[in-house]
Amino acid sequence: MSEQLTPMPSTAPDELMLVITRHFEAPIQTVWSALTDLNQAPAWWGPHGFHVPRETIEADFEVGGRYRACMVQEETGQRLWWSGIHTRIEPPTTFEYTYAWDNEDGTRGYETEVAIKLEEEAGGTRMTFTPVSYTHLDVYKRQATAAAGARPLTGWQPT
Repeated sequence: MSEQLTPMPSTAPDELMLVITRHFEAPIQTVWSALTDLNQAPAWWGPHGFHVPRETIEADFEVGGRYRACMVQEETGQRLWWSGIHTRIEPPTTFEYTYAWDNEDGTRGYETEVAIKLEEEAGGTRMTFTPVSYTHLDVYKRQATAAAGARPLTGWQPT
């Protein structure tokens, strides 16, 4: 008796793409500084219910430079570390880097490439945030849900 195998459905890469866009009522240089100045970063990084202590952020802000940071869940104190490498920096419009969660055992989770583009728009700045090569959508959904504490993601809101 032969076994019938049903092929797994495939998803086109463009259907796996997550794109987040935001408009900020601020000049492009102000938004660039808020994203790249490590003293301003804690106000931006981490969804609702989390914070990123400045002392946990280490970064060599140049192409090929490494970074590492920790997000702390306010309710439980759980610490979630992530890290990567800066792959493209073109002030004040383009910022690209790799990104992966760091596991407690020292291993890294699935890595993706992220692109942030800033454009002047309507008296302010439009930010487009795109994971460039996220091929493990199910993993992304689990990580995003865990990072948000099973709440909808609400990060990247202007403050």
